[in-house]
Amino acid sequence: ANEREVDRRFWREEPAVIASSQLMRRGDRAAALLEDAAPWDLVVLDEAHHARRRAAGAAQEGGPNALLALMRALKDRTRGLVLLTATPMQVHPVELWDLLSLLGLPREWTADAFLAFFDGLGQSNPPPAALDRMAALFQAVERDHGAVGRDDAQRLTGLSPLKAGKVLRALRDRASTPRRQLEAAERRAALALLRAHTPVRRLVSRHTRDLLRRYFKAGMLTTRIADRRVEDRFIDMTAAERELYEAVEDYISGACKRADAARRSAVGFVMTIYRRRLASSFRALRATLEKHLDVLESGDRARLAGVDEDAPDDEAADEILDADEVAELERRALAAEERFDIRRLFGRIRDLPPDSKLTQLTDVLAGLRREGYEQAMVFTQYADTMDFLRDELRRDGARRPMCFSGRGGEIPTADGAWRSIRRDEARRRFRDGEADVLLCTDAAAEGLNFQFCGALINYDMPWNPMRVEQRIGRIDRVGQRHPVIRIVNLHYEATVETDVYRALRARIGLFETVVGRLQPILAQLPRAIADAALAGREDGGAERAAVVEAIERQAAEAGAAGFDIDDVLGEDLPMPERASAPMTMDDLDRVIASPDLMPHGVDVQPMGRGEYGLLAPGMAERLRVTTDPAYYEEHAESVELWSPGNPLFQPPKDAASTGALPAGATLRDVLDGGSHAPPPARPPADPPPRGGGVS
Repeated sequence: ANEREVDRRFWREEPAVIASSQLMRRGDRAAALLEDAAPWDLVVLDEAHHARRRAAGAAQEGGPNALLALMRALKDRTRGLVLLTATPMQVHPVELWDLLSLLGLPREWTADAFLAFFDGLGQSNPPPAALDRMAALFQAVERDHGAVGRDDAQRLTGLSPLKAGKVLRALRDRASTPRRQLEAAERRAALALLRAHTPVRRLVSRHTRDLLRRYFKAGMLTTRIADRRVEDRFIDMTAAERELYEAVEDYISGACKRADAARRSAVGFVMTIYRRRLASSFRALRATLEKHLDVLESGDRARLAGVDEDAPDDEAADEILDADEVAELERRALAAEERFDIRRLFGRIRDLPPDSKLTQLTDVLAGLRREGYEQAMVFTQYADTMDFLRDELRRDGARRPMCFSGRGGEIPTADGAWRSIRRDEARRRFRDGEADVLLCTDAAAEGLNFQFCGALINYDMPWNPMRVEQRIGRIDRVGQRHPVIRIVNLHYEATVETDVYRALRARIGLFETVVGRLQPILAQLPRAIADAALAGREDGGAERAAVVEAIERQAAEAGAAGFDIDDVLGEDLPMPERASAPMTMDDLDRVIASPDLMPHGVDVQPMGRGEYGLLAPGMAERLRVTTDPAYYEEHAESVELWSPGNPLFQPPKDAASTGALPAGATLRDVLDGGSHAPPPARPPADPPPRGGGVS
């Protein structure tokens, strides 16, 4: 009811804008954002790790990519900036500095100083000159963010008040002599203080599952965090599948070798699409070959439309491609493809029986049900694979499948077709038990939570392990109903993907433990797997072995050294004291349920617990609103959350008459009619740097 069309020229004049970062980094949109739009109150960038410098950490390091360049220009045109990422450090720690510099660092914390500081923290006993440089940076943090208290110093170091004070004074002294006079235990205490008080700790908020489990054990969290049980199933292809698999590999490597210099990059990209789809299902590759064959036979390349699913899932790439850029690369590569070869491969795949992996899927689903897991989510990278699975499971009749993808939710109809439904309705139907299998593409790994489901099957394994972690995150959440969640990964034997994942699972317990220092290794996997997959069967064995060997070597090296953001953050259990929220959703429910508190002319009809029909002057029809965030999450496409920031929200009369709540008061104080003395004023401090945060 609140949707309306906005002219492309005037989107920047809207009070709130949600846009793709891939779209906004384009030249014309970036110019409109930076030059034509008024300064913003708040900018929130999701997947912020895509803002990076090219070839970070390499000898021939490049400049900022398009997104990082955009954010560097935009940071001075917004009052607030929040950066969100579940992957806070990918290839090199300088990338974390790039993000923090957008939020505002003390001037002494240059990129080189940042790297040197954390390199010093990685040493058990850094030399005096390094400790002096680190102390100077510590002093800059205290100047800009506030001094470290004596009690905090004692708690962090475990020293007596006298010795903790001595260490603090040494770190604050501009002369090096006090630091050189520290005893061994005091030097270790100094390093602990340096680690605990950095811009990273001040600007980054990060909660891992291990920390949440510690909160639960300490009685600070009432909801238990589920444990994971991860299982790998390794599947042998049939003779026909293996023969076809090898034929596709031969075609891919041959096409790469035949491509001329002008088209080599585009051809290599398209061949990785073939290879990734082949690893998902033979049906997924068949769909792409059919599309390319149609374009080759018609001669109309304009008919070729890219899909986001085929964009590389390489988090370490300098730029992230969108569907239009994928389509352009495909068009350039088609000129190098042979119609006869494509037709031959397409015919062989068309004649192939359903994937042998499908049999394993049905066996796993049956086993999970016997163990008490009545529902399961099945993930794949591609809608083509999802469509294949839904038809096969429906034909089998033993399961009630439902789908969720970039097309939205889909449910079967009596006539054998599939009907589209809204995202929130798909979640509600699955939660209410109307389906026992939810087939998903990675689009379902964004935005919706399924903590009522206790089992997840990865029908294919993306080349980027963090994609798998994002899938698991749909069910491994606070509030998960099952004490143990089951994760089952399906792998085809004798493939480079399987070799890599087998090594990672054995070496570091991937998907079961925090990866920490191994993040840079995982970030490089998509590129390493692609190189091995494109090498062909003649060289592929050596390439596969080299990839696995490199993983083993790098994992061993990273276990002893390297930058670990979780180690830097420290994850202290004590909660900082926070002021009471000026208003809560319970307070707002009291307001909307009391007609005498609502603004004049606003009519509210109760419709259920926490749900109301609201009609304000100028509205053509009554709209459903709620003050229950959980209910809103279930019905986000049909209900509005009545809270500040929503166009339907108007403050209660007492607050509206003054324009805001009284200083230091909460809405509850106003509703209860009581008095509330504001807290004592804090002593003035130096102005803080630009606000912001990384989560």
